[in-house]
Amino acid sequence: MDERREGGGVTEVSFRSEARPHVYAGLVAPDGSDDQLDFAVLAVDALLALGDGLFEPLAVNVEVACCDAEFGYPLREPQPTARFHQLRVAAPPEWVGIPDIWNELLVARRERLDRAVILDWFRTILAQQECSRAHTRTGWTELIVEAVRVRLPEATRALLESDGSELPVSCGNGVIRFPVEKSADTLWVAGPLDWYSGSAPFGVRIVNESGDLTLDLSLNWSPWIDEDGAGPAIGAAVRRLSAMGWDVVPGDRKGV
Repeated sequence: MDERREGGGVTEVSFRSEARPHVYAGLVAPDGSDDQLDFAVLAVDALLALGDGLFEPLAVNVEVACCDAEFGYPLREPQPTARFHQLRVAAPPEWVGIPDIWNELLVARRERLDRAVILDWFRTILAQQECSRAHTRTGWTELIVEAVRVRLPEATRALLESDGSELPVSCGNGVIRFPVEKSADTLWVAGPLDWYSGSAPFGVRIVNESGDLTLDLSLNWSPWIDEDGAGPAIGAAVRRLSAMGWDVVPGDRKGV
């Protein structure tokens, strides 16, 4: 179900639970770069470039692994002491349920998640997780974001309910009402809701294979799927990614 319009006005925002559009991109680290933190810088910069003016991550999840010291590829054995890590904001909106996407998740909290904070945390977890076998070193394999605060398109303002404090979002045969945050003249929503783990407007997954990075941006709400809605904002985000050297591959996202 997509955003519906009558006479050019937005009349509905809907959540897509199946067959979600995606934006895919890839980047190979520069020749001579074999440092796992360098790969993390590329991934974090891509995440923040995508989100600039569009969304803010409320949590960043990273899987670490023991890697071959010469070639950098991950090994099944040995394994780091703690494989799964999450950095989350210390005080997310009370209605948001930040998912524990892995078991045995080691959680750290910070007041805000900006570039310096995320990379400092990344540096720490790579340094702390030692690999017991010779000729191995600690690396990372995945960076996943499933909880975000999103800037609402101006066209959705007319849909707000409860004196502007809630946005109704169609989901299947029902409606979910998301609390709306206001900052100056900007409207924000955050998700997923604590009782519906898959309800965030966006999801991001970046996979690292020895400096060969692949990115997957999932578009879950209709305003950013419909070309006549906030689709141009996605196009602008993709152009920022392309300007950083990422190769955006054809997918099922229209108009990118």
